[in-house]
Amino acid sequence: MMVFVHGGVPGITPYASGPHIWGPLPKGALAVEVRGHTVDAMTASVRQAIKGKCHLVGHDLGGLLALNLAIEAPELVSGVTAVASVAAAPTGDGVPNLTLAYPPEPLWSKDSQRWALERVSYSHAHVSDELVNACVSAAGKQSPMTQREYEDEFVPSLMKAKSRFYEVCRSEGVKVPCQVIWGSHDPLTSVDQGLWLFRGLAQKQRAAQFHVINRAGALPFREEPAAFHQVLAAFADAV
Repeated sequence: MMVFVHGGVPGITPYASGPHIWGPLPKGALAVEVRGHTVDAMTASVRQAIKGKCHLVGHDLGGLLALNLAIEAPELVSGVTAVASVAAAPTGDGVPNLTLAYPPEPLWSKDSQRWALERVSYSHAHVSDELVNACVSAAGKQSPMTQREYEDEFVPSLMKAKSRFYEVCRSEGVKVPCQVIWGSHDPLTSVDQGLWLFRGLAQKQRAAQFHVINRAGALPFREEPAAFHQVLAAFADAV
């Protein structure tokens, strides 16, 4: 069984993410709702939602949550696919990424959601009215994180989780097969950053793969769904 874990921080990420962000899923797959204000709390919400052993597919922050759960409870995870997971990739000291700076107001309007989705994409073709409306609907249902909660609770938990993750990569390694998928033209990060995530995983986990989806940005599963699901299915079948 595949379980899809979305990224995004409600109230902070300019587009409202959620299970809807994945689009059509493979037969029998499940997209879970991530809840909580810390990485540990979010990981716990994913663990509570899954039923039995599964392959976890996580986008951005969801990728780190999937890897976190694979470290905590490898008996529940048959494999992990981290998709455009900036949250899990090594944190550098480069120039801040301004792709999503100064979003139009009001933040959770259709125009604002469309702007954010288009900004993180290689092509705007996939940004349909249906997707925009789903994001607006999700924004209305979420409990947004305040800037204070983000800085005092979420960010320290993120740094702690990343530190633990890379320590595990250097020591015993992640115990389940891992795959990293990146968009070739991701405005939020470089392919090289995805490669460094893969290299960290591959230090002690031989069943590790890295794939680049051409003509895709931060949402390769929406921009190039056929290519994405082909790569995903091949890896899940192999492990």
